[in-house]
Amino acid sequence: MGIKRYTADADNTITNAFKSNLTTTATGSNMGLSDSLEVFRIYGQESSGSSELSRVLVQFPVSDITTDRNAGTIPASGNVSFYLRMFNAKHPFTLPRNYNMIVAAVSRSWDEGTGLDMENYSDQGASNWVDAASSSAGVVNWTTAGGDYHASPVFTQTFTEGYEDLSVDVTDLVEQWITGSAGGGKNNYGFGVQLTSSQET
Repeated sequence: MGIKRYTADADNTITNAFKSNLTTTATGSNMGLSDSLEVFRIYGQESSGSSELSRVLVQFPVSDITTDRNAGTIPASGNVSFYLRMFNAKHPFTLPRNYNMIVAAVSRSWDEGTGLDMENYSDQGASNWVDAASSSAGVVNWTTAGGDYHASPVFTQTFTEGYEDLSVDVTDLVEQWITGSAGGGKNNYGFGVQLTSSQET
């Protein structure tokens, strides 16, 4: 049994967090070129009931997987498993415990962007919390702020200690991407990684 790794070709953290002034939100900020990704919920920072969220978008070159399958480098459907692996980055901030994260299929095309600032959220552009893409032709908004996602399949992992790495079997979705929407599957717009809806609220 062999392992073949595919590396993401686009990723971004999108957020509606407050900037340091606790007045303006960072919904237009872009962090597409940052060297890490963040998923969080901050409760009660701006006011007693305020809630700030961030989510991750990550996309892989499924065309490379299709090419490898056609060449016989990887097995046919039903004989191979695909896992999304993401690694915890240690940090000095409070670490939650006993929570769930979900991985869902993004349902709209998005731009990675070139932002870097994950502290002051000074870099603007698409994709971000409100916009999926921007170009000379204009801005394309998400239908729902925070990104658009398919209702299924959705994959869940429990984080007991909070510092575990993410490792989720996403075979069902990757096979749908390989099939493509023309064949009854889905277009590959990548994964959205976030807390469960109940833990976000």
